[in-house]
Amino acid sequence: MNNQDNFEINGKRAIYRPSASITFERAVDLTAAAMRRAREMGCVDMLANLCGFTGFPSPDTIGRYSMALKWAESAGTQLRVAMVVRHEVMDPQKIGVLMAQNRGVNGDIFLTEVEALRWLDSFQHA
Repeated sequence: MNNQDNFEINGKRAIYRPSASITFERAVDLTAAAMRRAREMGCVDMLANLCGFTGFPSPDTIGRYSMALKWAESAGTQLRVAMVVRHEVMDPQKIGVLMAQNRGVNGDIFLTEVEALRWLDSFQHA
C-alpha cells in the first residue's frame, strides 16, 4: 500500500481513509507517515478514518502505548487529529488517546466519521 493512496487535502484539513489488510505495526507506521505529511503541508487538523485497516486484532496496552508514542511524534502539537476506528479496535477507556494527549497531541478517537468531523468542526467556531 502506498501512503499517498486515500490521502487528500481540503483547505487546512487532511483526510486519510486507507484500506488494506496489514499488521497493526504497519497501520501505525502508515498513519504516522500521513500525519507527518499533513503537518508538512501546513494542515491544522486531520481526519484519519482507519476502519479500512484490517488483518489484526485489537492491540494490547503495550501496542497502544507504542502507537501513542509514534503518533505523538508524528502529529506533534500542531496537528489536531480525529481518528475513526472499528468498534472492536477501540479501547472503551481510550487509553491510547490519553497516552498521546499526555505527550501534547490534540486528538480523539471515534466510532463514526460524523462524530469525528463534528469534533474537528467544533474548533472552527471556538
